[in-house]
Amino acid sequence: MQINRFLLRIFHTHGALDDMKQHMPGLDGLRAIAVAAVLLFHAFPHALPGGFIGVDVFFVLSGYIITRTYFDALRTGSVSLTEFYIKRFRRLAPAYILVLAATTIAAYVLIPPLYLKNFSESLVVQPFYLQNFVFWSQGDYFESPLTKPLLHTWSLAVEEQFYLLYGLLILLVRRPTSLSMPLLLGLLALLALGSFAANYIVATVSPKTSFFLLPTRIWELAIGVMLGLQSREVPVRIAPYLKWGGLLAIIAAIGLFDEGAGFQGVQAAIACFGTAAVIAALGAVKSKDRLLDQAGLAYAGRISYSLYLWHWPIISLATIYLGQELGTVQATAALALTWVLSALSYRYVEVPVRSNLHLISNTRLLQSVAVSSIVTVGAAILFIRTDGAVYRYAPDLAVLYSAEQQRSPYRCPVLDRIIHPASEMCQRNDVESDVNLLIIGDSHADQLDELIARLGAGRNVGVFLTTRNCNLHQFGSDGYCSNEVLAKILAESKQRNIRNIVGISFFKENFDGEKSLHKTLSEAILNDQGIEHVFIMQVVPNNRYFNPREWIDVRQKGAREPQAYTLTKYLSDNDGLIAALDSIKAMDQRISILDPSPYICVSAMCKFDSGGVPNYFDSHHLSPTGAKLLTPLFTEAISVIANKDSIARKVAASPATVQNKAAP
Repeated sequence: MQINRFLLRIFHTHGALDDMKQHMPGLDGLRAIAVAAVLLFHAFPHALPGGFIGVDVFFVLSGYIITRTYFDALRTGSVSLTEFYIKRFRRLAPAYILVLAATTIAAYVLIPPLYLKNFSESLVVQPFYLQNFVFWSQGDYFESPLTKPLLHTWSLAVEEQFYLLYGLLILLVRRPTSLSMPLLLGLLALLALGSFAANYIVATVSPKTSFFLLPTRIWELAIGVMLGLQSREVPVRIAPYLKWGGLLAIIAAIGLFDEGAGFQGVQAAIACFGTAAVIAALGAVKSKDRLLDQAGLAYAGRISYSLYLWHWPIISLATIYLGQELGTVQATAALALTWVLSALSYRYVEVPVRSNLHLISNTRLLQSVAVSSIVTVGAAILFIRTDGAVYRYAPDLAVLYSAEQQRSPYRCPVLDRIIHPASEMCQRNDVESDVNLLIIGDSHADQLDELIARLGAGRNVGVFLTTRNCNLHQFGSDGYCSNEVLAKILAESKQRNIRNIVGISFFKENFDGEKSLHKTLSEAILNDQGIEHVFIMQVVPNNRYFNPREWIDVRQKGAREPQAYTLTKYLSDNDGLIAALDSIKAMDQRISILDPSPYICVSAMCKFDSGGVPNYFDSHHLSPTGAKLLTPLFTEAISVIANKDSIARKVAASPATVQNKAAP
C-alpha cells in the first residue's frame, strides 16, 4: 500500500521538474503545447509546417528549469557538479537507451542496407551526444529527414552540450570569487546577443549549421537561464496579459511560419520570448492555471520527453518500410502507438529509475549506461562495416545494395570546415605546388574529386574543392550561390595560386542555363587574369538503367528490367546541352569540354557494371567503380595543366626571356 501511494504521488508530480523544491503550475501544459507542435509537424508536415518551432520552446524551458532547480545548490556547493550530472543521467538516460535499443532492432529488421548504414552513422555517436555534428555533416534538416530515424535526437545533443557549459558557468559563480548577479546577467545577455547574431550571419551562409549546432542555439537556452536567475517577480496584475500574450506569440510562431520562411531566427525569437512571458506569468501567480493545468494537457507535458523520443523513429521507420510518406490514417496510427509506448516507458522506466526504485546505486546506473553504450556503438560499427548488414541478402543482391552506398562523404571534411569556417574551399590532396586546380560543382563533383586528387598528386598538381554545392551556371541565382560568393572563391583562388577550374555538374535534359553559364565565365571567371583554363564536364550518361535500386526491384519484386541505354540515346537526350557547351567552348580558347560518354558507353552500349560491380549508385551518380572509368579523361586534363606550367617555366627560365625582361 505504501508503495502504491508513493507511486500515485509520483504520477501527480511534474515529470521534468521532479527535482524542484516547489513545482510551478502550468509548465506541464506549456511542454505539452511544444511537444504537440513537434509531433503534428512530423506526422502531418503539410498541415502544420511551422511545428518544428516547438523545439525552441523546449530550449527555453530547459534553461529555465535547470537554473531554477540546481543553480543555487550548485553555486553554494550543496550539490556537486558530479551529483548534477548523475541526476541528468538518471533523468534522461533510461528512456533514451530504451528507445535507441528498440529503434536499432526495428531498423535491422525493417529497413534496407542503405538506410541502415545511414542510421548507424548517427547511432555510433549517440552515447556521446555528438549526433548533431553527424546530421550537420550529412545535409539539411529538411532534406529527406524521413530516412533518418534518429534525426530528432540532434536537440538532445545540443542540450547535453549545454549542460557541460552550464558546469563552466557554475565554476565562475562559486564562492568566494563569484560574479555579482547583475554582472552575470549582463554577461549572459551579451552571450545571448552574440549567439543570435551568429545565428543570423551563419544562416545566410549555411542554414543547416545555424540549425544543428550549439553556438547558434545557445541564445534560446540563455533566455531560460536568465529568467531562472531573476529573483524579482512580475506584478500579479499584469501576469494574465503576459500569459495570453506569450501563448499567442507561441501559436503565431508555430502557425504563421514554416521552414520556408526567410530568417527562421525571427520565428524562433517570437516563440522564445513568448515562452519566457508565459513562464514569468506563471511564476507570479503561483496557482493552478485553468488552461495549462488541465489533466490531459498536464499529463501530456509529464510524458513529453518520452513522446519526443518515440514519435520520430516510429514515423521514420514506417515511412522507410512502406516506401512513401504516411497517409492521414497511417500517421494517426503512428501517433497513437507513440502515445502508448510513451506512457509505458514513462511509468515503467522513467519514473522508477528517477525515483530510485530501479538502479538505486549510482554505480549500477553508470555501469548500465556504459554497457548499453558499448553495445550501441558495437552494433553501429558492425552495420557500418558491413554496408548496412548486406549479409542479410544473397550475394547478387548484396553487391547491388552495397553499390547504393558507394558515395563520397558530404563535401569537405568536417574538421577542415571547423578549422577554416570562412574558407570557400578545401584541399583534396597533400600537394604543395604552384600548379593547382579548383573543382566547382554539385554532388557529382563529390564523386570525382578523389579520382582527380589522386591523379593530380601524380603530376604534382594541387586539387581543391569548393565547400558549397554550387554549379558554374548557378552563381547569381540566389544568396547561397551569389555573385559575391563567386568573387570570394576567385579571391581565395588567387591566394592559393589556383589558375585552373574544373566544373562538374548534373546538367539536366533541355539544359537552359547557357546564358547564365556564359555570363559567369565571361564576366567573372575568364575576366580574372589569374585563370588560365576552365574545363567543363558534360553530364554523364544517366537513366534508370544505371540505378542499382531498379535492379534490386527486378530481383526482389519481379519488376520489369530497365531498357539498355546506348550512346545514341545519350546523344539524343542531351543534344541541347551538347550544342550549348559547344557554343560556350567557342567563346574562349581557355575553355575545354570534357566528354565522359566514350568511357562509359563502349561499342555504342553504356555499361551498367564493371566486373560485376555497378558503375552508378543511383540513376546519375557514378560509384567509385564508375569514376575509375574516367581516369583517362582526367589524366589528359591534368596533363594539359601540368604541361602548360612546364612550358611556362621553361620560357620564363630561358636566356631570351631573361634578356627581354632586362631590356628597357
